[in-house]
Amino acid sequence: MKKLLLLLLIPFITLAQIELGVNLVNDGAFVNIVNQTNRYNNATGFDDNGWPTSDFSLVVMDGRPVAEWSGSIDDPEKYRIDYSGIYKGSFEGEAELSVSGTAVSLQNIESNASENITYFEIVVGGYPDANHGLVFLNFAKTKRSTKSMENSGIRNLKIMRPGYELNTEKIFTDEYITLCKTANFSCYRFYNVQNIWNGEPSYPYKSDWDKRKSPYDACQLDMTNLNGKKDGWCWEYIVELSNILDKDIWINIHMSCDSNYVAELGKFLRDNLNENINIYVENSNEVWSPTQLTHGPYNKAEADYYGISFDQNYARRTVEVSNWFDNIFGKNEINKKIRIILAGQHAYNGRSDIHLNYINDTFGPPKNYIYATSTALYFNTSNPNSDDLDEINEGMFEEINTQKDDNSSNLYRLNHINKAKDWDLVGGCTSYEGGPHVPAGGSLENLGNLINSHRTEKMGDVLKYNYIEAWSEIGGGLAMHFTLSSAYTRYGCWGLTDDYSKPDRNFKMQAIRDLLDTQFDVEKNEESYIIYPNPSQDYLYFNSEINSEIIIYDMFGNVVIKDFITNNKINISDLNNNIYLIKINNNIYKFIKI
Repeated sequence: MKKLLLLLLIPFITLAQIELGVNLVNDGAFVNIVNQTNRYNNATGFDDNGWPTSDFSLVVMDGRPVAEWSGSIDDPEKYRIDYSGIYKGSFEGEAELSVSGTAVSLQNIESNASENITYFEIVVGGYPDANHGLVFLNFAKTKRSTKSMENSGIRNLKIMRPGYELNTEKIFTDEYITLCKTANFSCYRFYNVQNIWNGEPSYPYKSDWDKRKSPYDACQLDMTNLNGKKDGWCWEYIVELSNILDKDIWINIHMSCDSNYVAELGKFLRDNLNENINIYVENSNEVWSPTQLTHGPYNKAEADYYGISFDQNYARRTVEVSNWFDNIFGKNEINKKIRIILAGQHAYNGRSDIHLNYINDTFGPPKNYIYATSTALYFNTSNPNSDDLDEINEGMFEEINTQKDDNSSNLYRLNHINKAKDWDLVGGCTSYEGGPHVPAGGSLENLGNLINSHRTEKMGDVLKYNYIEAWSEIGGGLAMHFTLSSAYTRYGCWGLTDDYSKPDRNFKMQAIRDLLDTQFDVEKNEESYIIYPNPSQDYLYFNSEINSEIIIYDMFGNVVIKDFITNNKINISDLNNNIYLIKINNNIYKFIKI
């Protein structure tokens, strides 16, 4: 038993302490599905909230698998999500309604003139037949009020998913909350739903806090063509979900957000977010190329304005965001509650050198501003053309091992981990995204087998290996899987499930749940301790006196302190600023030295 304990506590010291989060998606999120469509057609104008000011048609939903609209389906299972049921709807104003699509009809249309509200119900059937989940709603002879002219549009359209009443106060579906909580994730990243990738305006335009997305807007997607708002979910809904999940969050800040925007955001988070929630803050995402859709040109133009390089400006902006959050939360909360992320490029770790050296030369030690660097733990397969699913999965192990073991590879993970350690960053190196990058890019070659490789039990083993042996055990920090759910197509099989209403439809989610529920196989002492303060600077205190040996490990499993304690404190002033594990009577605790 002693030998087993040694093996578990030293080489695998981070197993029970692995920090794994997930990137959130829109799939199935909102009770009101109008929040999830921006496909308004034939309208001649829109009001400030994006509601049509004329007759129009709306693509309510399109649940067809890729690419059924062109006569074929990528997924060899031809799997469909069931969208059947009665959708209760209402809007402010009057209109002649008609519906089209697949096995869809309207019923119980009723206009209440005194309320100026029209009620209706959409009935969706046809599951699992072809083109299920395709719904178009047409609005003709619209009148915003009884005194309005015809063709004046409507507003405040709501269409509730089956099982939810029009007057419900729920924003997020029970199914979505269940999906989010299916595994014990330590953090949720909002990158996808914030529309970071293509959500920037043209430089030097600044995003105004007073013109941000609101709960009253026509949808929670990109509304560039409706009212000009490019951001995704409003902050009110982000905080609403965060408080429900009650775990740490990872948010991204658009590069165009000015100091007032960030200040107001900071105040909003401070005043409305559960106190125990830590906030990871990333300046945009993957700012690598000046020719990227929107944030690339924005960063390039800003860099030119300051007379510095493209990469230097990304570093400058990250420190700027850190200082703005410092102004709201205070210096003591930087690297504690507020955790600023400096994201790099996995295949080019030298980009992080440019970032860190610029910060050090211009502002001082990066650890004063930056909690952690970040990379992406994606992997391919060395057997992409095999018709044997087991061989495809084995090829994934090979690709992961190359990143873990081959120091000549540009994907060598320790390049990033060691760099963060050398700069004494408290959070070390994190991973903002990660997972199987198979298939991707739209190729149809061997597509069916590549998709089905995600549905094997072995794929669960691949994910465990990627996050435990190939990341946590070599010193990696918080890792964010990409993504919570998605369809499985030629463009990727990113989701832990391919049906938001069925988290365990394949083996991926179960594997993550197993990974996060794993505990040390040690005999627990009945006495447990409270350690404080945490984070700590010079001394770590215990709620009662200790009369035993304690061992402190770094995140690589190395013993950094071993001492016999006969009081209620231990001196940790000689430790570098970082995350550590402390073993007391076979109980394991985590603390941060600052």
